[in-house]
Amino acid sequence: MTALTKGRSIAFQFLTIGTLFAFMWTFLLPQEAIAQQKVQIPAGTAVLLKTNTTLTPEQLNVGDTVDLSVVSDIVVDGEVVIKAGATARGEITTSKENNFIGIAAKIGLAVRSVQAVDGTTVPLSGTKLVEGKDRMVLSIGLALVCCILFGLMKGGDAFLPAGTQIGTTIAATTTVTVQ
Repeated sequence: MTALTKGRSIAFQFLTIGTLFAFMWTFLLPQEAIAQQKVQIPAGTAVLLKTNTTLTPEQLNVGDTVDLSVVSDIVVDGEVVIKAGATARGEITTSKENNFIGIAAKIGLAVRSVQAVDGTTVPLSGTKLVEGKDRMVLSIGLALVCCILFGLMKGGDAFLPAGTQIGTTIAATTTVTVQ
């Protein structure tokens, strides 16, 4: 056997042994080393959200769905179960534009769910209601005493600006998988 052939044979042996170790490392590790962990998010866990866009009764109707974002990571047992920036869903529950005779605008939102790190939909509980200034008594009073045109006075506007924070809680204990 020549030196060149002997060198190729040794290189082939090292390559074979290296491939075998790579295979064992990848497929034969103990399950504990690569297992995913299940974590329960307890009902009542606080989740702070923020609006992504300005919400107004002029743009939204009752039943419309809106996206919100999680403000900071939610950690349970040392594991991040909901990441900051995760998408949460809310539903418009009240949407009323301001009107004549001082009727104020209203916009209401009920938060429904958020997405966990493994894609699980986690139910949330939380609401936010904003009402404009009611000027009905003033409008009617001035219309009766001074001038009927005061009946055209509108109530105050209501809106939730982008970035408005909304405190919510986990509605039901939910199990998620983390790595």
